[in-house]
Amino acid sequence: MRLETRRKWWGLFFAAPNLLLFFAFVLIPVIGAVLLAFKDFQPGRGIVLSPWVGLDNFRDLLTNPVFSEDFYVALENTAIITIALVPINIAVALVVAGMIHPMGPRTQNFFKAAFYLPGIISAVIIAIVWQWMFTEHNGLINVTLRALGFEPIPWFSERRWAVATIILSSIPYAPGAGIILYVAALNRIPPELLESAAIDGANLWQRWRAVILPLLKPTTLYLVVISTIESFKIFTPVYVMTRGRPANQSTSLVFEIYQNAFDSSEFGIASAEAMILFAIVMFFAVLQFRYLRSEEEF
Repeated sequence: MRLETRRKWWGLFFAAPNLLLFFAFVLIPVIGAVLLAFKDFQPGRGIVLSPWVGLDNFRDLLTNPVFSEDFYVALENTAIITIALVPINIAVALVVAGMIHPMGPRTQNFFKAAFYLPGIISAVIIAIVWQWMFTEHNGLINVTLRALGFEPIPWFSERRWAVATIILSSIPYAPGAGIILYVAALNRIPPELLESAAIDGANLWQRWRAVILPLLKPTTLYLVVISTIESFKIFTPVYVMTRGRPANQSTSLVFEIYQNAFDSSEFGIASAEAMILFAIVMFFAVLQFRYLRSEEEF
């Protein structure tokens, strides 16, 4: 018992730095945000002594035009971005992984590294490059369109095009991790299953539909959940490229939280938005786990 106790203390000792960082920069801020959602925050009085207002912040956010108009725009934009990005990211990752899978180990490693590389580059740098490409007057895309005889696109002057820039700039950044996970999952599928299906007369599409895709459901579930969370959290492209242009019509939920908290000092409203975002993400995660989970895994 004394030896076991000593081992536990040593384990806590080595885990202490990470635990302290977790408490200081994750748990305590989350608790503070939850409290702020139900208070009228006054900087001079702090979180604890600021007056309690109950659900007033949520009521203002949903019904007060001062806050609700921008909130609903941000919610709609975030939903559009998520609906567009998640299927594209999953489909691109699956198709590319299917192309890489038959190759040799060295070739696989080369392509996995090549597709994963954008994921380790700063998102700010990538957004700056895309901003230069989307610049309306002398950006690369519009210059190319003019050279081909087409009209330039008002990327940041119309809401639909501004939201499209966020989606387009995020597509190459996301599928890298999904490609690696799908290739690993494909490598674990027993070749005997595919050989049996081929002997029974199944063509390539039928083998994918009836054998491979069902066995990839656990990997797909993980990627769908993570992609959904990341899409709802999208911030950097909005902050760097559009800044809400035109007229705050291309904001996302996280960018709206940032604006309310740090531009308008409406910390209660921002925290209420964060709680709603958490509830939405949790709802979709539970829904996805319910309908995509599988007992089979390879």
